[in-house]
Amino acid sequence: MKKLLLIILMLSTSIFAKDIILSLNEAIDLALKNNSLSKISKLNLEISKAQYSQALSANYPSLNAVIYANRDKTDSIFQQRGSFSLSSDLSKTLALANTLNTNNPIPDQLQALGITTQEQYRNFLANQPSSTFPEGSISADLNSRAKGRDTIRGQIEFNYPIYTGGKISSIIEQARLNKNIKQQAIIREQSSIVFDVRRYFYAYILTNEFSKVVEVIYKNMKFSTDLAKVFLEEGSDLKINKTDYLNAKLTTSLIQSTLVKIELNKKMLEGAIANLVGLKYNDSLKIKYNKQNILKQNSSLQKLIKKAYSLNPDMNTLNIALKVKNEQIKEAKSNNYPMVNLFGNISHTYNSYEYGYLNKDAQNSWSIGVALKLSLFDGFRTKNHIEEKNLDKKVVEEQVILLENALALQIKNEFIKSTIGFKQIEILSDAVETASENSRMNFKGFQYEMVEAKDLIQSQLVEVYIKLDRLKYIHDYLISLATIDKLIGTKINEKF
Repeated sequence: MKKLLLIILMLSTSIFAKDIILSLNEAIDLALKNNSLSKISKLNLEISKAQYSQALSANYPSLNAVIYANRDKTDSIFQQRGSFSLSSDLSKTLALANTLNTNNPIPDQLQALGITTQEQYRNFLANQPSSTFPEGSISADLNSRAKGRDTIRGQIEFNYPIYTGGKISSIIEQARLNKNIKQQAIIREQSSIVFDVRRYFYAYILTNEFSKVVEVIYKNMKFSTDLAKVFLEEGSDLKINKTDYLNAKLTTSLIQSTLVKIELNKKMLEGAIANLVGLKYNDSLKIKYNKQNILKQNSSLQKLIKKAYSLNPDMNTLNIALKVKNEQIKEAKSNNYPMVNLFGNISHTYNSYEYGYLNKDAQNSWSIGVALKLSLFDGFRTKNHIEEKNLDKKVVEEQVILLENALALQIKNEFIKSTIGFKQIEILSDAVETASENSRMNFKGFQYEMVEAKDLIQSQLVEVYIKLDRLKYIHDYLISLATIDKLIGTKINEKF
């Protein structure tokens, strides 16, 4: 059963595995597509875009619907305590009002005058002057229900900032600039990915080309060793002794060992590239490239530095950060100006008590107004806040200067390395032809018993050394160009 499961696992792995052949540009495109850090940077950009849209909302009025419902422990009771002062006129009016009650008794002295009915009594009081009524007071103690315990209110609120001293515009601009900073982060991340792919790719090319050189030399040395054995056993004009044969055999074994190590390095580099471009562990990767002439760096140092100042993502990030600091200064200064806000609301209220101050006439209401707020004194907080933002801006300005100097120095170093490297490539190209011709002549001479074994071995090793040296300079030259590209933020044309 275990064997069957193992066979099924091996078959499924082989079925879903892919054979992929990639060129440098294809590897770069695939790495940019699959790299997780690049995806995270793009998500951060989407977040900053959402934040920018959120900041833009401050330009529009806000309209909110509010529903408010509550129940109090008891009804709200209005309590009043004290007394009302009565003038003579008011005392007369109250006396007349009392005559409306037919149950009120008529004073005896008035009955003696023939006043026996309430109407007669009222007419008598009405004909009396107000001065005959004394001034006085009555109690004003009062308990009345103000509103019921249950209240429900629906309200629509409107707010619109008319003037904020530039605060809203600066906040919106900061959000827009933050979006640009996230875009520079994507460029920086992609530039690093491209550099890593090129670095591994060039290392693979160096290793693969070196492998071809060593393989040819190994075949020559293997053939020469076998031939030396024949010469040793059968005799020849070269008078080869056993020491010459053993030296040739040892050299051949060392070259074979080197070839095995090179093949291992190639496999490791293929795995590193596969991981970088996002392939699965069981995918088979093959690297393809065309050998072409190496192009000379045709830009001047001044042009490269000028490009870096305008395209380098770190430089652009700092320049954008300077603009952000300017907007933060404007935002801090806005506290010195008044803030003007237009507001209004429409509401409908229900209360469990139909009278009181929430009666039917007061159920529906609206209001509109303008509010102005101006800070007169805040303990110098605004002044110090502005000073803080000005100092923050100076820090960024110093960082810009440092980065400019660092970029110029790094580009200069890589430019010098690439210039010297290209000259070395040209010089070694002639040396490679000479070494190859010398090795070839020694190899043929040995076959015809005209060259000694030590001269053959030396010519073969010299050819390997010079070709490897040239390949290394080509690799270093391309890496220098890739580094300049990364520092600038663009791509320089080169071929290999």
